Amino acid sequence: MKRTLTLTCATLIGGFGGPLTGTALAGNTNYLASSTAVSVGPISNSQLASSGRFNPSASMVSTERARFPVLDFTINLQQRGLGEFNTVFEDMDDQINQISDTFDAYDAGNASVGDVLGEVDALEASLDRNVELLADNFYIKPGALVNLPMTPLNLNLGTAGTFSFGASSLTQARGSLLHGPIEFDIDPQTISDTSDDGEDLDPIDYLRTTSSVYLKQGQVFNLDIGYAQALPSIQFLDQFGIDATAGVRVTLIAHNLQKHLYPLKDLARQASDDDSTLSDDIANDVSEGFKDFNFDVALDAGVTFEWNNTLVGVTAYNLNAPLLEYNRLGGDCASISNETAQTECYHAEYFASIGDIDLNEEHRMFPHLTVDASQSFLNNRLAVAGAVDLWQKSDLFGEESQNVNLAFLAQPSSWYWPRLRLGVGKDLLDFEATQLGLGLSFFDVVQFDTHINSVLGDLFSSNATEQGNALRSASAALSLNVAF
Repeated sequence: MKRTLTLTCATLIGGFGGPLTGTALAGNTNYLASSTAVSVGPISNSQLASSGRFNPSASMVSTERARFPVLDFTINLQQRGLGEFNTVFEDMDDQINQISDTFDAYDAGNASVGDVLGEVDALEASLDRNVELLADNFYIKPGALVNLPMTPLNLNLGTAGTFSFGASSLTQARGSLLHGPIEFDIDPQTISDTSDDGEDLDPIDYLRTTSSVYLKQGQVFNLDIGYAQALPSIQFLDQFGIDATAGVRVTLIAHNLQKHLYPLKDLARQASDDDSTLSDDIANDVSEGFKDFNFDVALDAGVTFEWNNTLVGVTAYNLNAPLLEYNRLGGDCASISNETAQTECYHAEYFASIGDIDLNEEHRMFPHLTVDASQSFLNNRLAVAGAVDLWQKSDLFGEESQNVNLAFLAQPSSWYWPRLRLGVGKDLLDFEATQLGLGLSFFDVVQFDTHINSVLGDLFSSNATEQGNALRSASAALSLNVAF
């Protein structure tokens, strides 16, 4: 009994973590904080490999030296409520041990069927409470962005302006729990018969719940072309010695957005019976993300003002508000022949009826505006910079953010000295957490950038729940660049 319940309850609470593999977006599927932007945010500076990936007019600045990557890869993980797992497992472990002891006592004639049923009822209440706790507090959102070799590529044609070309692949997923009432439909006769036959009592057989893992995933390919040109002389700007540059970018977006439900009971059954049916279904669903793409176009524009050693940029994203759509859940569930898919359909209809999910869902890439500024010293060997979102933006899965970033750059002119990037930031919608970034460049070729976003005070707490809940996100980026 103890062996069976331990496997089952661990699977019920935490076993869904395995399939959720698949980064955080900065408001536009083309603008994941990649390369040096991972550590310092969406700022523009001629020595940053990420300059021009945000404000299209900054591509002209970034071509002060020709630069393009031969490798550019970023991974990211966002999450909430990880610390709740500690609370859940402590609670569940106590319940499991108590049931095991009571069932052993019943086998030995020292406890009654009512005692066992009482412990099963306690387990039922505990599991119901803990799944609801995780459904209210937990999600995990991993992802990765890869830029194709040689992109983004900027071509400075002098008076004809600067052209930029980019191609990237973004994969992202979001996993969470949906809670439905949980009960174990076990009666006294079942307990008696199981004991008489010398068998383990497998509670999965009697588990009744609609609780499910909710997995959303997005596969997005972007192909963009941009153009930047110095603006004609404007008297108002000329009197202050300001040079202005404007740029536009058009991005072709090929996307496949999907969502699926996986019943918690099926996940538990798979772990208990070593049945690969559900894992095969999940693998098939994930692979579908690379097929049947829809297409849309995003239009961005930016302007850059430069005077002396100061650079200020304004970027407007998604001016045409492109629309990305998910697959539809629910429908004529009775006509579905696949049992797992039919169960998913019914569960989706249930959770839609109580307002937890939408059967028909879309992601509108609404316009938003970002301002960034950079002040350089000693011929740009040192610089301080910052960027701020003027209003909220949302990612593929509907999570909103509004970031402000500050950065310090140490950029020695000699290739053999490493370059240093330090960043700090805040999400104005989650102000208790702080973003810290660190970037290093070696030999003007290898660039490594990382960031962590967490509640710093709780990150080192002795309370495991507070410590787990402190982390909001983490990223790492590696790029190899050719510059001349």
